[in-house]
Amino acid sequence: MKKNIFSVIITALTVINVVLTAILFFVMLPTFNKTNNLLTNVASVLNIELDADDPAKGDSNYKLSDLQSIPVAWESESTYNMKTGSDGKAHFAQLKGYTLYLNKEADDFDDVNEALTADTAQITSIIPTVMERHTFEEASQDLVQKEILEEIEKLLDSKVVVRIALDGFVKQ
Repeated sequence: MKKNIFSVIITALTVINVVLTAILFFVMLPTFNKTNNLLTNVASVLNIELDADDPAKGDSNYKLSDLQSIPVAWESESTYNMKTGSDGKAHFAQLKGYTLYLNKEADDFDDVNEALTADTAQITSIIPTVMERHTFEEASQDLVQKEILEEIEKLLDSKVVVRIALDGFVKQ
């Protein structure tokens, strides 16, 4: 007799638990959706990416018309040593110059633009350090540009510079 009473009580408590859980779920679900929508709206207003991809890509919220270029050209090609590869030979990379692309809509555009227009030597000094890290086989123009952009963003502590183009990039 006691076994039946306990079975009935346990079954009743289980059914009550399931019913209360279902009620709690349906009561709280609209609140969770409203909170999620609120956070999404706040993040979009603040221009925060919730799904941050690669921080080295820079600020991707710009149009082509928002870009200002700062070309830097040298009188003669500059030659940079590359890391010795598997063939044991010394290799070099040559550049005619580079062009920085700045997002004019960025908050700190004026400060960074003024600094870069006045002095591009700091940016130019990044190029040899990046070139020396790579061998002839692994160094591609895209890889080098990406790493130079990362170093520029670290140096400036800003994502105003969204792209760099290497002019006349040749490996030997």
